[in-house]
Parts: sequence; structure tokens; C-alpha cells
Amino acid sequence: MKEIQAFQTSDGKLFDELLQAQRHELFLKKQVIVEEFLDGNLNPYQAMAQRSIARSTIINWELWKVKNAE
Repeated sequence: MKEIQAFQTSDGKLFDELLQAQRHELFLKKQVIVEEFLDGNLNPYQAMAQRSIARSTIINWELWKVKNAE
């Protein structure tokens, strides 16, 4: 048996990488507003795959802002 390190987010999900856990946790906090934007007229990416890419990009941008705030 091998002991491993994992990161648990507030909804109970486990991640083996810290960055994945941070992204998921940030998405949990911003989910409502991100989905409102994706459903709105200002989002030109309405196809499912495009929405997924847009969602991921928004969360990555928000995480980048948090990590690079001065």
C-alpha cells in the first residue's frame, strides 16, 4: 500500500494536484456568475464544446488574477 497526497475541495471532491483543486474551488465560488455570462448575449460561444473552453478560460483567468494580485 502507498500513501498519497490529495486535495479536497469544499464540495468533497478529491484532486491529486493542487492547481486542479484551486480551479475547482474557484469555479464553485464563481459558478453562478460564470454561467450567467455564458448564457448571456455577450458570449459568442454557445456551442457545448466552445462553452466548456470559455468556462475553463474564465476560471483560469480568475485564478491567475488571484495569484498575481499585488
